[in-house]
Amino acid sequence: MPKKPLIKYTNRSFDSIKADLVDHARRYYPTIYDDFSDPSIGGMLLDSVAYVGDMLSFYLDFQVNESNLETAIEYNSVRKKASEMGYNFYGRPSAFGMIDLYVLVPSNTLGIGPDVTYIPILKRGALFGSDSGEIFTLLEDVDFNDPRTPFVAARRNNVTNKPSHYALKRTAQIKSGTRYSVAVEVGEPTRFLNVEVGPSVINEIISVFDEEGREYYQVENLTQEVVYLNTTNPNAAIDNVPEIIKPHIASRRFVVEQTEEGTSLRFGYGTDNEIADDGIISPSDKLLKLSGKNYITDSGFDPAKFMNTNKFGIAPSNTTLTITYSSNSTPINNLAVGAINRYFNGSFTFPNSPTQTGATFSSVVASLEVSNPDVISQDNNYPTIEEIKYRAYAKYTAQNRTVTKTDYESYVYQMPPTFGTIKRASIVNDPSSTNKKMIIYVISEDSDGNFSQTNDTVKNNLRIWINKNKMISDKIEIRDAKIINFGFNFTFSVEVNYDYLTVLSRATNALREKLSEKFYIGEPFYITDVYKTVNRVEGVIDTILVEPIIFSGGEFSAINVKIDDLKSPDGTYLKTPKNCVLEIKNFSDVVRGTVIQ
Repeated sequence: MPKKPLIKYTNRSFDSIKADLVDHARRYYPTIYDDFSDPSIGGMLLDSVAYVGDMLSFYLDFQVNESNLETAIEYNSVRKKASEMGYNFYGRPSAFGMIDLYVLVPSNTLGIGPDVTYIPILKRGALFGSDSGEIFTLLEDVDFNDPRTPFVAARRNNVTNKPSHYALKRTAQIKSGTRYSVAVEVGEPTRFLNVEVGPSVINEIISVFDEEGREYYQVENLTQEVVYLNTTNPNAAIDNVPEIIKPHIASRRFVVEQTEEGTSLRFGYGTDNEIADDGIISPSDKLLKLSGKNYITDSGFDPAKFMNTNKFGIAPSNTTLTITYSSNSTPINNLAVGAINRYFNGSFTFPNSPTQTGATFSSVVASLEVSNPDVISQDNNYPTIEEIKYRAYAKYTAQNRTVTKTDYESYVYQMPPTFGTIKRASIVNDPSSTNKKMIIYVISEDSDGNFSQTNDTVKNNLRIWINKNKMISDKIEIRDAKIINFGFNFTFSVEVNYDYLTVLSRATNALREKLSEKFYIGEPFYITDVYKTVNRVEGVIDTILVEPIIFSGGEFSAINVKIDDLKSPDGTYLKTPKNCVLEIKNFSDVVRGTVIQ
């Protein structure tokens, strides 16, 4: 029986593979061929086999490395592995900015204000641009009827000298890029249908509709059942909250898949006959089908059976999909102040008028002017491989969950501003609760920049926003933080060769700048900081006394608290209860300085 050849599987490079082949041939075939010099036929054959082996080893190592995020070097490989860990990015990032919008509205019959009949609303989606070719899209409705809208007399009647037109101003948010639309025909039902949309520079899928007008919603993964829709708030004028957030079961859904080659949509494989449009089924229809057995083999259950996600949503078939997406019009969208000066198109409505047409309405639309008050700057380059890796690690660790106190506070501030704005939030454990209930104290801000109680619509939106990612065992309650308005008198001495009024103005301005940032809920006020700030002012010898004062009633909050209740035992700071927030309202009226020469 011939001896089995000894093969070394650890040889992977060209030289080691060739050396092993030569040794193998000399050992087992010494009488057949013995010329292994480089110019010989045998040398050529051994070189060819070693070359193939070296190439196979290289691609084996390459594939193994590309399957691990830490060692991957190909951009598409890193992008795919990051997607598996929950991190995705689409196209070139958009540049965001603010614009000022102006319209010219005829005055009312008395000439003392704009005629509300001709005050418009500019709908989101309007397009603006610059002379250099950048295009920006309006992200929100611009309601010039808002009572906070400033207006000034822009034109006057030559006879009566009364204002004939008023200029109204609103500020809104924009993002770079414009909308495109593509129609894609879909045939017979296909499992996990993949629909190609366009190039890899697409940064947002705005909407997907089929011929019947049914909408498909983008989700992070096909097992996700619920999306959150924004609907118009009927009490927007009262609440100052334009939209309400509502959960919605998305039976028709898709995920976006993007590589350097292009962008596509991936659907599930359910049909209308298998999955109801609302995505909800009766649990009794899916629980423990015993058939004829009188026993149960597994006590586990699949939560997907309750939500009917075993088909990963309804996929389109035998229809035409209308896909609207957004993409930057230019690779770079960095603009100077005032560079956005063109209005291309948009949709105007006049809510106070039964008619929407006529010469006056057209003149109001034609009068629209736009400008950006600040520089718009954005890095529009794709993230590097290293950036993708670190962002993927962070995303994977976070797991889209709110667990710690910091998680909850951060998530409150992430609620889209269209659902209402929370200026400050603080999470505390309810000491009176026996079920580990947590309280989120919140406070908002009015149009003058002062603290105000958060209205019920915003709190309801916030409750829905938090519930979608909170721990199931956490008990959450949202309450209003109480406002404590305070001020203080400070007395200091000035050097004799300085004008005391000038020094007093400098000291007041230094304190105004020091205390310009709003306090956080539960944050104390250190009286010693006033001493330090005033003493640093040129011309001040020393701060002699700082006397804090509580203001209540009238334009201030009506909280019943005394200054002695807040002072620390050593008098160096004001203690703030966990459910309260300090505020210096009307700085010039509540902070007063006295000079001693």
